[in-house]
Amino acid sequence: MNPTRMTPEEVEEYKEELEGIRVKGKNCPKPIKSWAQCGVSKKELDVLRKLGYEKPTPIQCQAIPAIMSGRDLIGIAKTGSGKTLAFLLPMFRHILDQPRLEDGDGPIALILTPTRELCMQIGKDSKRFTKSLGLSHVCVYGGTGISEQIAELKRGAEIIVCTPGRMIDMLAANNGRVTNLKRVTYVVLDEADRMFDMGFEPQVMRIMENVRPDRQTVLFSATFPRQMEALARRILTKPVEVQVGGRSVVCKEVEQHVVILEDEQKFFKLLEILGHYQDKGSAIIFVDKQENADTLLKDLMKSSYMCMSLHGGIDQCDRDSTIVSFKSGKVKILVATSVAARGLDVKSLVLVVNYDCPNHYEDYVHRCGRTGRAGNKGYVLFSYNLVSLNHVLIKRTCYAYTFITPEQARYSGDILRAHELAGVPVPDPLRQLWDEYKNKQEADGKKVHTGGGFSGKGYKFDESEAALANEKKKFQKAALGLQDSDDEDIENDIDQQIETMLQAKKIVHEMPKAAVANANATANSSGQGGSSATEKLELARRLASRINTVKNLGIEAKGTTQQVTEAILKGAGPTNLITVSS
Repeated sequence: MNPTRMTPEEVEEYKEELEGIRVKGKNCPKPIKSWAQCGVSKKELDVLRKLGYEKPTPIQCQAIPAIMSGRDLIGIAKTGSGKTLAFLLPMFRHILDQPRLEDGDGPIALILTPTRELCMQIGKDSKRFTKSLGLSHVCVYGGTGISEQIAELKRGAEIIVCTPGRMIDMLAANNGRVTNLKRVTYVVLDEADRMFDMGFEPQVMRIMENVRPDRQTVLFSATFPRQMEALARRILTKPVEVQVGGRSVVCKEVEQHVVILEDEQKFFKLLEILGHYQDKGSAIIFVDKQENADTLLKDLMKSSYMCMSLHGGIDQCDRDSTIVSFKSGKVKILVATSVAARGLDVKSLVLVVNYDCPNHYEDYVHRCGRTGRAGNKGYVLFSYNLVSLNHVLIKRTCYAYTFITPEQARYSGDILRAHELAGVPVPDPLRQLWDEYKNKQEADGKKVHTGGGFSGKGYKFDESEAALANEKKKFQKAALGLQDSDDEDIENDIDQQIETMLQAKKIVHEMPKAAVANANATANSSGQGGSSATEKLELARRLASRINTVKNLGIEAKGTTQQVTEAILKGAGPTNLITVSS
């Protein structure tokens, strides 16, 4: 049936069939049912057929018509659900409807990614279509030579797939003559939440500020914490939000296991798991630090397991070589940090081991999402009769094992939540570990965070910190010999000067002349102007001498006190002393 002829009731029923698609936003187009309905060309249909994509996935059914209608979009779907194709197909149509590039023109489409590996992955997927469509694309990322990328950009490219930092370098290179953003009308932020979480927000905003305001912007991710929405809507205009399944859910094709054990038992348990699954396909072992990856790599090599490592400390050429070897099956085991948790698509991958427990929910979802992806739904083709060439489909389950120690109980809540949202039973030891941790924290009067997302501890000023601050103040007064002073005004004044002089960064602010005049008039009317200035001068001298001799704070503190003294010598009253503040 043509989607335009579907009644609202039929649309809602169809959305429920498509894993419960939820749409937020007005006037969103109806979902499609086949590739032909989304307006792609015959060349693109041929490529889709060649790649084995018979029909759109749920996220593609709703996201493609929404993007092709020209709307800004936030797309949220589980890992491996085909999000890349959901923004590539509308992008090709968008570019083909634009005038051809001329000399000096920049790209028409810009795809921003957080990691080099994801940048290369999208470039590889795009290349399958660009050759037949007569388009060109360039991957721009750090860690490798910039000269080759500059040469490719100067030749002209309709599509740039990039990481934010290197893209800014390209825009600034050669006084802006390498490339520009004047013709960019289609912008994609893939794994948008990770980009902002990694601290790329300033670079992303800087790029977006230099793109035309009439652009179309698309954000995609498997996880989208609520904290991200305010940031996302700063660069979107009346967006449509398309959500397939939960906002952050491990796909059902992955069988999740949790193992609670001591730190010294983890390696032996890993060997046991690898021995059981090594004949079924490839495996990724995730750790939290680069040094842990190198250490585990050596230990596995000593145990006769052929493996390679992937992390940010490895040269880009070696990282490329490692990914090629892993995808081709030459190496079956990859030890990696979370740099490989997004975008890495390996068809033969059946096992993910979280050797070091992920420290937040989104990281757990993406690590587990490296397996059970689109095109690898857990089935493998075996030939059982070489004469008649008959074949049989045997189900192959994908597995994710997570090691967690009793000391890491604070992370057990995120893993428990991942099980519940994915609709799988929660192991009793995991629930018991979380309950014990939660009860202990509540007994100590601490709030337990279970909402997911990238949450930090933040800054809290409680009673213990207040007591610590008072204790520090007493030590400072003791060093100055003023701990027994009964004059509260003098003590407060000394406290203020101590704090301002000991601050790391010092900026001098001058009061407006009108405020100075009013303050002096007030001081003179009370008859304290001259005497107070003299007292302040003496106080500043004593303070400078004591701080430099007793506290031994060195040249920086001496320079600060000299600023105070010189200001008083120049005739500053008690209320118009220069203020040293951060």
